[in-house]
Amino acid sequence: MSQQPFDQGIPLLTEVLLGPEVVTASPAQPAVVEEAPALPPAAAQPDWDAIEQRLTQRILHQVQGKIDHLLEERIAHVLQTALQNALIGMRGALREDLQQSLEQIVAHAVSHELGHLHPPAQ
Repeated sequence: MSQQPFDQGIPLLTEVLLGPEVVTASPAQPAVVEEAPALPPAAAQPDWDAIEQRLTQRILHQVQGKIDHLLEERIAHVLQTALQNALIGMRGALREDLQQSLEQIVAHAVSHELGHLHPPAQ
């Protein structure tokens, strides 16, 4: 297997990780890695508490939006079912009341008409 010539345009792993200013290399010599400059403590250690707080708030906001939507759908479904059941029950009760009222009205009208056709004996 023949080895391809080194392409100077492709960065070395040390150049990618440490940056171009800390690597000194020439085609004839291997790369020499210098020690990277020390980062200030604030830049070296991320503020995990702040990251956790922001992440928690973002997730809670997303979850709350989904919960609100699901609750609205569930409440609408429950109310629709309850109203349908109530209307079915009311319709049955109203039908019975109307039936009784009609029977009384018809019975009264028939007896009134029969009274006109056959006057009471004197």
